[in-house]
Amino acid sequence: MGNGRPQGERPITPRRTTTRRYHTMPDTWDAERIRAALRDWTQEVGLPPRSYEWCPAAARSAGLIGPEESKWEREHPRWPGNTTVYRYFGSWGAALEAAGIKPLWPPGPEGTVAERVAAARRLEREGLGTGAIADAIGVTRDTARRYLKAHPCRTCADPVVGDAKLCRVCATRRGNPKRWSREEVIAAVHKWVKVEGRAPTTADWRPSRYGGAPRWEEEFGEWPPASVGRIVFGGWGSLLEAAGVGANKPSWEPETILVALRAYAEKLGRAPRKEELEWPPAGYPSARTVRRHFGSFTAGLRAAGLESRHRHWDKGAIVAAMREFHREVDRWPRPSDWKTACEDWPTTRTVYNRFGSWEAALVEASK
Repeated sequence: MGNGRPQGERPITPRRTTTRRYHTMPDTWDAERIRAALRDWTQEVGLPPRSYEWCPAAARSAGLIGPEESKWEREHPRWPGNTTVYRYFGSWGAALEAAGIKPLWPPGPEGTVAERVAAARRLEREGLGTGAIADAIGVTRDTARRYLKAHPCRTCADPVVGDAKLCRVCATRRGNPKRWSREEVIAAVHKWVKVEGRAPTTADWRPSRYGGAPRWEEEFGEWPPASVGRIVFGGWGSLLEAAGVGANKPSWEPETILVALRAYAEKLGRAPRKEELEWPPAGYPSARTVRRHFGSFTAGLRAAGLESRHRHWDKGAIVAAMREFHREVDRWPRPSDWKTACEDWPTTRTVYNRFGSWEAALVEASK
């Protein structure tokens, strides 16, 4: 009654649809095999592939191809997915160019997206309307409007056009991480020891917003994620043992911690900040170790007879620092710019702790 359905008729339950998943063995694809696949497809079909043809599930949901099974699906795993192509070449056009294939479509407007967004905003400041901006850049008016509304990528701070949180390059890197073999992981451990002078820790190989080291994030792709210790070796200790290196961790007792804190303060000429010991140099305790023994990092400094001069960064102070950085450098700060604290700005981790994301802080600062 009152539901618009004849009495006694059973409600219609929408059928659940399942998405067919395609799996490929690790190390199936590399740059040369992808180039060969692009050439083979072009020779067989008579036309170069479009990116959506190598991602039929997404193309079908967007209405780009029909419900029938596509060539890519019929012959899988003969062809790589389009995200695999992006991972190796950065863009579809770059992959076709590397394979020596001329694309079907004409080249787009000059410059990268970041350069076009910057040009659109510069022209707007000069007083040009949307139509004039579109004509000057070589895009449609709708695209010009989206350029003017672009927001920073939460990872690299480059402009993102649309509702996505990451730019295409960062999204591709995050969504398609490299599959690391045992040999590659061990080689990365040895390289880290050579660069940093000590064995890596699990904290070293994770994003800074999760307490990781700046080097890992700045050189994304050069170092494996911390999860390889568990996935590839069964544990971090097993990884270090396989690499033939020790953890290089001294046995920290309260008195040795105080001695090390005083030595580090003498080296710096002031009391160390907590952020400086999140990833400590060899021979010094981490901030976590200090907290574990003394209850808090500040309490550890007091026990060592050191005075903390750490500045408290609230949201308002962070926003003011971002605006000042923008005035001086003519761009908004990136996470890598603030990897360590100074008198003028906080650390990247402090920004994440206060706002939840780098993007949220930039949005607030740009108001």
